[in-house]
Amino acid sequence: MSAIQPQSNTTTISDLALVGDCGYEIQNDQVIINISEIANYRELENISGTLSIELWALDKPYTGDEFNGLALAGTPIGELFGQHSLNNCLYNLNFQEPSAGTWYLTLMLREWTETGYFTRDYVNFALPYIVSSSPTILRNETDNVINVSFSGNKKTLATAAVEKSNSPATTAAEKTSSPATAKANNPDKAKAQNETAISLNSASVKDIVSVKGISSKLAENIDAARPFESLDEVLKVKGMGPKLWKKLRDFFTL
Repeated sequence: MSAIQPQSNTTTISDLALVGDCGYEIQNDQVIINISEIANYRELENISGTLSIELWALDKPYTGDEFNGLALAGTPIGELFGQHSLNNCLYNLNFQEPSAGTWYLTLMLREWTETGYFTRDYVNFALPYIVSSSPTILRNETDNVINVSFSGNKKTLATAAVEKSNSPATTAAEKTSSPATAKANNPDKAKAQNETAISLNSASVKDIVSVKGISSKLAENIDAARPFESLDEVLKVKGMGPKLWKKLRDFFTL
């Protein structure tokens, strides 16, 4: 999903401003944010605090007041001298998809102050971002049964960070054990995984898109590129990156 929006949401001119067109393009777990210009209209010697570009999902369009929402992506961009600007800005950031619902995306320019970050300027994107509940495929490694759960499986950035910090430390054995070693030590488990995996070469597009993380477009690209000589040939398919394939590889076989 992508959108471009002229900067025209604020009712007053900010001394730190987003100028011109602003847009975003979501590609799996990445989002590309582009901004024509970020300007500091303050006096020449008036340096800004540390600035941050942030993409938020809100339950209603932002009006400049306090807000509640989910941070989808963000990055600090440093300080900016008065009467200076950054032009043709492009940021490729990690994207945290919000939970199921209808969201309004807002791009914010925020400045660090003594009391924390303060929103100096913003752009509301007109097109709502809709997230529907999608099934999570749970594979039973002892038989050929595939269980599908529709329970909520989305996490905000804050929730994910808390869970990671509270999780038990990984043992040395877990760190050094590789998938190949695990299969060698447990051939029955490896056999069960192969039996329940979806065939890249013969499965229907509907079966491929049922795997969490595979979009309809990516499934069509996989179908068009078949047959594959090896599993890793799927990395040549448009829309399939190494990070995504690492998450999905165990769900597929040739």
